[in-house]
Amino acid sequence: MRRYISFAAALMACAAVNAQNLNPTVQVTNDYEGKPMEVEKKNVGMAVPDSLLKFDWNFNYSVFDNPYKGAYEFSPYKIEMKPGATVRDNGMFYLRAGAGYSLHPEAQAVFTPKIKGRFGLSVYDDFNGYSGLYHNVTAIQPASGPYTIGPYGDYSGYGFSNRAGTTLRYDAPSAVITLDGGFDLLRTKDVLASGNNAMGGSAVLRARSIGQSRFLYDVSLGWNGLGNKVKTQAISSAFDEKYEEYDAGLDARLVYRFADRHSLHFEPSFHHVVFREQAGSATSEALDIVPSYAFSDGPFSVRLGVRFSNVWRNGDYSGEVPLYKGRRFYPEARMYYEAIPERLTLTAKFVGGQRFNTYHSYLESNRHLSMISSWQYGGMTGDVTVNTFDAGIGVSGRMRSRFQYSAEAGYARFYNAPMDAVGSLYFASLTSSSTVYVPVINMVNYDLMYATFKGDYSSDRIDASAVFNLRYSDLHPEAEKGYSAVGLPLFSGSASFVYNWNRRVFAGLVADWATGREGENVYSSYGNTFDCRVPGWVDLGVTAEYRLNKRFSLWAEGRNLLNQTVMRNFMVSEKGPYFTAGICLNF
Repeated sequence: MRRYISFAAALMACAAVNAQNLNPTVQVTNDYEGKPMEVEKKNVGMAVPDSLLKFDWNFNYSVFDNPYKGAYEFSPYKIEMKPGATVRDNGMFYLRAGAGYSLHPEAQAVFTPKIKGRFGLSVYDDFNGYSGLYHNVTAIQPASGPYTIGPYGDYSGYGFSNRAGTTLRYDAPSAVITLDGGFDLLRTKDVLASGNNAMGGSAVLRARSIGQSRFLYDVSLGWNGLGNKVKTQAISSAFDEKYEEYDAGLDARLVYRFADRHSLHFEPSFHHVVFREQAGSATSEALDIVPSYAFSDGPFSVRLGVRFSNVWRNGDYSGEVPLYKGRRFYPEARMYYEAIPERLTLTAKFVGGQRFNTYHSYLESNRHLSMISSWQYGGMTGDVTVNTFDAGIGVSGRMRSRFQYSAEAGYARFYNAPMDAVGSLYFASLTSSSTVYVPVINMVNYDLMYATFKGDYSSDRIDASAVFNLRYSDLHPEAEKGYSAVGLPLFSGSASFVYNWNRRVFAGLVADWATGREGENVYSSYGNTFDCRVPGWVDLGVTAEYRLNKRFSLWAEGRNLLNQTVMRNFMVSEKGPYFTAGICLNF
């Protein structure tokens, strides 16, 4: 829910800097609040919510293109730009649309009619995509040393996604009830002429209490479905595979305050997932139960509890990988101290748990990720990742009224976690043969040392923000196939700077970046292993907007001005700089 609300707010603000993948994802969240649920903390949050940094147990009912991914959701290094800030008057209808060269069409629309009484309604649509040349990113063998993952020729392809949906809201005297429904489409075409042809739908019913009563609740019931028909044209033959996934889940958060400073929390979560492919099907159940006790005394609050977390799975298709057999009980301890009200807050945590891996979470992480090598993915769909522990400390606050900041650092340990890897497919016919390198997913064990800093500055003339990430992943060797994965970039981040003249003319710079990544003993499909290196990249861009009046503006942006091989999705990179221009309407 929170993500959709943020999406609508961002759209109504008519951003001067366009987000890479603004998506009104419907989400059920059980985020921990340092104080009782009705207390809203005013500190700035991370620009890239990261489960490693916050360890939220959120279930995402969207199917594609979640713009905010954390290391616990397979794409720890993925970077997305956050919209720059401008001033707009909210209206009933919002539209932002644009196109350019190379072709990156986009359109976001929100319609919120004015309805008297306690009901509210919003209808939205979000479309984005690309059509043109891609770098043929492959493993290049040098005369000596490790392979380099880099461009070797080009190919024509495309990637388009669209999400349309609606949110119905009812404001009762002591509760807020919402019903969210959405429909997704995804079309891609990439190397080997393969592609995803997926569609899905989702619905979430949520009831959340408001007010100052002793008993507080936040309950969500959701469902989503996904079907994907994957087509692949190899050298000598074509493959058609069909995959389906259906998910139903219940998430709840119950709080009982039995005294002014004391409260009991109970957070159950249960999800039932069915995954089908041509080789068979698998059924999985994921259960999380977190009872805890919270104490609050003025600026200080602490929450202590235990998490029961487990996944059960039954499957009958070939290539099944057994679940990691880990423990089922994990710590749940968090501390919150507001040293200077609204200026300086200190936090600490020691938590753990299991995570359920679904097919749509893999497709979300890389919309070009096909399952042409189903033995790589089929057995991992529904598998479980174990976070033995995640210990971290943080600080956040604001300086004067213009600068807000948030920083966190910690250490975590993961078992059976999905990580990028390089796979190779060998195709042969009577006339030709070839080895093609493709992105795959491998489950690995690793320790992670992380640190993140986020800052936002805003004045009458300048709006700026930056995110800096440090993530050192220490991969543990496995008995059968070594490390068999590509680690995380040590440094990554994003930044934006926008200057305005009288809030009418806006001009800015944006940048995303990630340093190189190392892979050891990367496993190929026909038994060989090799070391490899993925080069770093910088995506530098410029933005501009001219506001004719409060209802109409023109905008333009140029990205990848340094003409680098930008791999937000592993081994997938659009070719060359691009420029997009469009309009923004707000009525």
